[in-house]
Amino acid sequence: MKKTLLLISALALFACANDPTEETSGGVSTGHQAVIVGLAEHAIAGRLNLKVTSEVADAIEAAAKTRSVPQTRSGIDDIDLIFNEIGVERFERIFPSNERFDARQRQYGLHQWYTVSFDSEVELASVAQRLSLCPEVSVVEYNFMTRPLNEGPVVPFNMSDVAVPENAQTRADDMPMNDPRLIYQWHYNNSGPTLTFPNQRAGADVSLFDAWNLCTGDGAGTDIVVAVIDQPVQYTHPDLEANMWTNPNTSENAPHGYNFWNNTNALDWTSYAQTQYGYEYADHGSHVAGTIAAVTNNGVGVAGIAGGSGQGGNVKIMSCQTMGYSNKNYNSNAPQQAFQWAAEHGAVIAQNSWGYSNAITGAELSEAEWNDDYGSVRAAINYFISTAGMDNPNSPISGGLVIFAAGNSGDIYGEVKTWPSAYAPVIAVSSMSWDYCPAYYTNYGTWSDITAPGGDAFDAPSNGKYYSNAQVLSTILQDASMSFRDGRDNTGTGFMQGTSMACPHVSGVAALGLVYASKIGKKFTAEEYTALLLSATNDIEPYLTGTKNHYKGNINLSSYQNKMGRGYVDAYKLLLAIKGTPVLQVAPGEDTTVDLVRYFGGTSGRLTVSGIEISSADRQKLGMTSLPTVTNGIMKLTCQNVGSGMCTVTATMGGMTVKREFAILAREMADNGGWL
Repeated sequence: MKKTLLLISALALFACANDPTEETSGGVSTGHQAVIVGLAEHAIAGRLNLKVTSEVADAIEAAAKTRSVPQTRSGIDDIDLIFNEIGVERFERIFPSNERFDARQRQYGLHQWYTVSFDSEVELASVAQRLSLCPEVSVVEYNFMTRPLNEGPVVPFNMSDVAVPENAQTRADDMPMNDPRLIYQWHYNNSGPTLTFPNQRAGADVSLFDAWNLCTGDGAGTDIVVAVIDQPVQYTHPDLEANMWTNPNTSENAPHGYNFWNNTNALDWTSYAQTQYGYEYADHGSHVAGTIAAVTNNGVGVAGIAGGSGQGGNVKIMSCQTMGYSNKNYNSNAPQQAFQWAAEHGAVIAQNSWGYSNAITGAELSEAEWNDDYGSVRAAINYFISTAGMDNPNSPISGGLVIFAAGNSGDIYGEVKTWPSAYAPVIAVSSMSWDYCPAYYTNYGTWSDITAPGGDAFDAPSNGKYYSNAQVLSTILQDASMSFRDGRDNTGTGFMQGTSMACPHVSGVAALGLVYASKIGKKFTAEEYTALLLSATNDIEPYLTGTKNHYKGNINLSSYQNKMGRGYVDAYKLLLAIKGTPVLQVAPGEDTTVDLVRYFGGTSGRLTVSGIEISSADRQKLGMTSLPTVTNGIMKLTCQNVGSGMCTVTATMGGMTVKREFAILAREMADNGGWL
């Protein structure tokens, strides 16, 4: 009987695919054709998403109250005729209804999205075509499998496998926090060449140590919640536990997040898989979370960008599990539901180090479809950006930030858009190596918004060696109940690389900035704060000339020009921008001139500088052998070292004497185009 039914269904679907303007749907003539988002080639069999009109959504909801659960029919005749033929197993809303947020959900059209699961043997494209002819349907969307965007497997930290940095004890004594493995987190503060990987360049980092002088991630009036939409975060990890978000609604029985992948309250980090790399565990979400807010200065493991200064801080990690190794009841709409849930539970930053298969490019998820009113993931992202933080009157931001890893197929496909990261309203993050140059794998393009360190284990061109600690070090699973078989020392830290690792640097810096804003009483809209974040960067363009070697060959760095975003993120600059302190950027070893008139107003002839104050500690850090000089309002200064310091200038304009604080930031500027 089943084979006969499938044959009849296939014939009917074939008939509906010839001329959509003349065909019928459920026996009713229609000239309607809904948009079909994506292509069937890489889509999940037996699953489709539908967007219906608002009126039809209301009718479906009303009909659902009289039907059994799970629901298998819509109550709409022409849609149900198709459902009868394809063996529908489940028909339900993508975005679960919540009475408290019903008006908000309807405003953004979430109630119009449904997902249908049916016999996987039925031809998917034919089902999509026929459903697109139903006048009640405005969009038919294929489902695609998501994946983490790390380049290669986790490399567990083992002291016997990791080269000790040159002058390790001296470096450890100079660390601003007592986390024992902070000295290996070069991506926070890159001090230049070491015996570990000699080609690294001083300053190729996020300028975190300077930023920590202003804020470490605690002392705010409200918590800043970051939703990690990823594999699960191990909330029992000793270096994460104190900074995990706690759900105030205990009746939900989801204390630190939700498992959307398996539709259960229990986060599942114990599942694993055997792949080409051997045993792989669900470390990815915990690694991402650690970069954002591993507990800092607790004498354990690593430091997080916004981890506080002792026992935790104001940045809290909400684990929204949308990937995993357990295939039991997996949910292909997990990311959409995670954005909704996070927005409705207080998150203001959504961290996304995931994407689709490398094979899925603009052909399957076109620019027109993403930038017009199509796509359930697009709808979920818009909902988060528009509504996050609305229920917290003390939040320093109204609206939310959605931050995405750009992808790791740049060395394979070159410049190509990848979705959802290329969607205009999100912040797309490309990956920089420890030398200011693009990591060999990073995706790039005019759609990229910003760059951050993501690691690059291949030290070329000098010797072509592989250095595990040239990747990003963060937290990985540390669970005594699991019998790990990948050689980890069970200290809960490990190296990974990819735009997956670059992305949480931007999320962490953004979260740190919001804590600082809360501390000093500043508030921003999401649009205003995004502009601040994207302008708090250092120029990467001078390094994008010449050739960079990697283990797969050479890449032409000029191909990346104007395609790595606005530059690489700088935490110190962001905090200074929030504070309102101007930054004077200089190149170490070179005389720099600054026109002070632009900061004090008026004309050069009317500006008289009577004093310049720089502490001896800052002068030593910057390598300043003498104080700056000022002639006709033009200040001249020279710094020999990479570093930062504060400068106070006292000036008279007419009859008014004022003091103004400046930050001096000495960063390396390319003079040879990077790798040559």
